[in-house]
Amino acid sequence: MPSWTIAAFTHRGHVRPDNEDAIAIDDRVLTGDMDVPMVMTSPGDCCLLMIADGMGGHARGAMASRAVLDYLVGAMARLSNPASCAEAIEEANRHLYELMRKHEEALGMGSTLVGAVLKAGQLLTFNIGDSRCYLLSAGQLVQLSHDDVPEGERSHIGPRRSHALTQALGGSSFPIAVEPHISLDPPLAPGETLLLCSDGLTDMVASEVIGSTLRVVEAPLRSVRDLAARAFRAGARDNVSLVVVRRSDARPTR
Repeated sequence: MPSWTIAAFTHRGHVRPDNEDAIAIDDRVLTGDMDVPMVMTSPGDCCLLMIADGMGGHARGAMASRAVLDYLVGAMARLSNPASCAEAIEEANRHLYELMRKHEEALGMGSTLVGAVLKAGQLLTFNIGDSRCYLLSAGQLVQLSHDDVPEGERSHIGPRRSHALTQALGGSSFPIAVEPHISLDPPLAPGETLLLCSDGLTDMVASEVIGSTLRVVEAPLRSVRDLAARAFRAGARDNVSLVVVRRSDARPTR
């Protein structure tokens, strides 16, 4: 039976006054600033990982990212099927607009979303916005997520010139529907690494460096430490959130 070793870290960075990101690992939601990364093991039947990058200023951005993850954690059983996963994400979007209707001060709040559901027989990934999911397999780093950014910025090299999004959860004063990006792939194999991150990492650390770090440093905890350190050395101008996971097969007992 497989299991997954997971390391996670979220922090406001060097410039932003507060952390608007949030991380979910199964039914646990992490917010605020972490002093050090956390590491845990999840059993092989099912593992849910998500990162939400809130927008709209601290009070609104933090509220949006937490509301999205809380809603989807409550819908966890539906996220491993592509059709019901899309429905749950669309409902989370409507939930944000309902919160805006009840709390006028939150008008216009929004959030990106990237997530993965790991099971013994499949890997399902989903996203809206510019938070990313990468797979390191056979030494190659592959982006599984789709960037919802203007066409000219999809192949940018280095920090993006703007942070305009073509799609997000919420983010408007009036309801706008979303179309989640959902991919179904073979299950994470032993030796493969999955990375989820907000743009606070990818704007500071080039994908080539991310790939080389994951190739050299196999342990998720060390990978998270090294990647976060690189983002901070580069200036950490935004909130930095990342989750690294590797599969480990349990040895049979005698």
